[in-house]
Amino acid sequence: MPERYKALQHSYAQLEADFHMLANSIPQLAWMTRPDGWIFWYNQRWFDFTGTTLEDMQGSGWKAVHHPDHVDRVAKHFNRAFETGEPWEDTFPLRSKDGDYRWFLSRAVPIRDTEGNIIRWFGTNTDITEQKRIEERQTLIMREIDHRAKNALAVAQSVVNLTRADSIKDYKAAVEGRIGSLARTHSLLAASQWHGAELRTLLHDETSSFSDDAANRITLSGEPVTLSPETAQTLALIVHELTTNAAKYGALSHPEGRIGVSWVERPDGISISWRETGGSGLTPPQSPGFGTQLLDRIIADHAGGTLERTWHSDGLAVEIRLTRDDGPAEADQAEPGKRTGPRTQHGKPSILVLEDEALTAIDLEFRLQDAGYEVMGPASTIAHARETISHGLPDIALLDSNLSGERSFTFAEELVMAGVPVVFCTGYEELEGITEVLSACPIISKPFRDAELMAAIETARHPAMAEQAE
Repeated sequence: MPERYKALQHSYAQLEADFHMLANSIPQLAWMTRPDGWIFWYNQRWFDFTGTTLEDMQGSGWKAVHHPDHVDRVAKHFNRAFETGEPWEDTFPLRSKDGDYRWFLSRAVPIRDTEGNIIRWFGTNTDITEQKRIEERQTLIMREIDHRAKNALAVAQSVVNLTRADSIKDYKAAVEGRIGSLARTHSLLAASQWHGAELRTLLHDETSSFSDDAANRITLSGEPVTLSPETAQTLALIVHELTTNAAKYGALSHPEGRIGVSWVERPDGISISWRETGGSGLTPPQSPGFGTQLLDRIIADHAGGTLERTWHSDGLAVEIRLTRDDGPAEADQAEPGKRTGPRTQHGKPSILVLEDEALTAIDLEFRLQDAGYEVMGPASTIAHARETISHGLPDIALLDSNLSGERSFTFAEELVMAGVPVVFCTGYEELEGITEVLSACPIISKPFRDAELMAAIETARHPAMAEQAE
């Protein structure tokens, strides 16, 4: 008997040693509870991670290393599992011995005897922090892709709305050409992960799309210059329009015609010279076409620059200046609520437009003017918007939520606190981080129909009527 007893003791001791070796070798944190949920055992990995002892953790001591924002929820679900006997699963952050929180997927299953009674529970915690980070990055990437796609669709919609032509054929060609220009620029920016576009490449892509022998007829000269995404998109449209006109009426419409483009980078921006030669009998148009007017608006309002045309007997010369925005001056930071002045102008309600996409902004301006509003702006930056309303608040504000990475929330709050209703016009489906002050502001996602735009504006201006209509 004693020998048999010793053998059994040795066997049990070996089994326990094997269990502890296995439990401490698995990558998970492991633990066991009594049938009522009282935790009586953890593996060594738990103590190594949390820097605690069994005395600290037994029973419900585990709550001490749970994140305070999650512990009540976890405890509620944990207790419910012990009441029902159903397997338990949850995700939550745990605090390490260094004070950092890492995310874990926790699972626990009941261990039953031969009669089906629960005799203990066995649980594991698997570190999923990296998986969570990957998922968060993927969510952010998909959100940004959705944002850019909707902005691109809004710009394409604006191209359709803003294009003018004498025939359906000409209209189709103009729309296709402008959207093609936008697509080429997007490809350039995508290749650099939207860090910018090389000026020479942009000019080459835009000019060569009109001429098979562009390398022989178009000369590009200048040092390497990287354009910001916003400047690249604006300049691409400008060059597209100049090349279109050159192909129709200017140098590229003559066999001997040539175009020389040169540029110089200055401390405050870039100077670009466009010179057409080889034409004959060219005269300036009696009145600027719609495309020309559009170019002037884009470069003046959204590129912070100038475009000057000079007509020579053998071709057109254009001087383009693009300036860098180094941020708002201190004087521009005054709060809207401290300004006074008239709102409604010429008997029309005034509306401030803040939008950094040039074509979208101009399209919005025309749509709102057609609806009977007096448009203030459009402004392409928050500093520009502050300057625009420096002499009087608008009746309403239509704001893009993201202007080249800068959120307009603070500016929107200032407007709301000053009594100006705000509508967010954005490429995001939902706005993250929006404050309580702005929670009631209508949000319309680009692209949108006129009816959606006007409904959002009316909701902002007359919220009580909108609630009654619902």
